[in-house]
Amino acid sequence: MSEVTDNPVDARALHLQLAVNRAHSAARAGDLDLAARLLDELGELDGPGQPGEPGGAGRATVVAALNLRAKVHAQRGELPEADACWSRVEALAPDDPDAAAGRRTLAKIAAGRQHARPVVHTGRVAVIAGALAATVVGVALIGGAVKLIDGGEGGGSGSVAEADNGSERLSEESRRADELKARLAAIEGDRAADAEQRDSALDEVAKRLAMPGVEIRRHAGDVQLVFRTGVFPYDSVIGPEGAEALTEIGRRLADLSAGTPVETTVVGHSVAVPGGAPSGGSVVALNRARVAAQYLAQDSDLRLTDFRLVSADQRRGPFPATAANAPRNRTVTLLITPKGPPPTP
Repeated sequence: MSEVTDNPVDARALHLQLAVNRAHSAARAGDLDLAARLLDELGELDGPGQPGEPGGAGRATVVAALNLRAKVHAQRGELPEADACWSRVEALAPDDPDAAAGRRTLAKIAAGRQHARPVVHTGRVAVIAGALAATVVGVALIGGAVKLIDGGEGGGSGSVAEADNGSERLSEESRRADELKARLAAIEGDRAADAEQRDSALDEVAKRLAMPGVEIRRHAGDVQLVFRTGVFPYDSVIGPEGAEALTEIGRRLADLSAGTPVETTVVGHSVAVPGGAPSGGSVVALNRARVAAQYLAQDSDLRLTDFRLVSADQRRGPFPATAANAPRNRTVTLLITPKGPPPTP
């Protein structure tokens, strides 16, 4: 079996392949309604942002899906729709033999040089016995191309051979479908396990770092620590309460990292002042992040290089940018991220 991947694009490709295989199996079993429904659920495969584009789910699979959709339309007597599908195949794969053969047959029918009648009962392909009159002509789904069938001499042996080939293909497609389902289940299982592990780590971070004066904001991928009052009364001079809180958080981070490895980003914040830059971050904010990191490290086993220091945009303080909140926004916030797989999109 191919190596399992958790790449989202690969997962979409597997979903598409599985749907196409199911539609193939339904068509070969004679259930055209089911085949059409499965294909319709795939949507416009060659539209913008769809799997047929580079980086999508795979051009070959898209071409196979469009070819099958054309054949199902042809079986159901929907010849204009079949021709439209093959036209789209030719746009994606100009040398595709199925599309060329199918469109030639449909052109002959449209020109009156060949007659066609859908060989279909309600949702099921009719079984054509070899004894039927040679004048009965239909569009049959045989292998990769659309062919005309009739009930002339020799038709019986041809039908038996086609039935044998169809059984072999159906068996192979069923095997491939089972393999695809197993791979998809493995991908989904890995993602669920990663998400559960990450949620557990985030819960542990939030519980271990909860303390008076600090607001815990839990997000999908990290825990944000926000100080309820400003840590820096002015410039990059830290206040006594902020220094004490950061020192205690540093001790807790060191203990936490022993069992739950985390990454800590120290975000410095500043307030826009008259004559200063209104956005883009500031040296003051970065200096505040640097001072905060020193207090986080001073009484713990953590090093300054264990922290990532950044300056926030002046417009992105932890509290709304109002005059009343200015003292609270002269601060730092901490983003604690568990190390490991990123959250599933």
